[in-house]
Amino acid sequence: MQLIQCASEAGVTSDTLRHYLRAGLVKPKSRAPNGYRTFSGRTVNRVRFIRAAVGLGFTLDDVRELLRMSDKGDRPCPRAREMLAERVGEQHERLEAMAALYRRMKRAVDEWQNIPDGVPDGHMVCELIEGTAQRVPTGPKTMRVARGP
Repeated sequence: MQLIQCASEAGVTSDTLRHYLRAGLVKPKSRAPNGYRTFSGRTVNRVRFIRAAVGLGFTLDDVRELLRMSDKGDRPCPRAREMLAERVGEQHERLEAMAALYRRMKRAVDEWQNIPDGVPDGHMVCELIEGTAQRVPTGPKTMRVARGP
């Protein structure tokens, strides 16, 4: 089957399948005389596995490791358990940081309701933000939120 059909059967876009090809997560079965790549049902299953793993929070590097293990005949499930436990911890930290950010944002919205708009004086741009920034704790968790997932 050609790339478009393989992507369709796997439930992804052609661009997603191409991304997985570039990342080395899947390989074409062969090339047709016209130069088109052909794929097998095994590739469809592999792409479905990748999507399921990503949907659970595994990174593409994690997926690559699990696929290599499977390709070598090693059992990847024990490693998948370890990885997912790590991801749960990471997501818990992110969730805590996001909850703290939400509380700061909510508090600022509430506080700003009764504060008049300041006029830029060359020393401050927006007194609301700069006044709030002086009260916002800084540290690693705040920085993690700024970078995103």
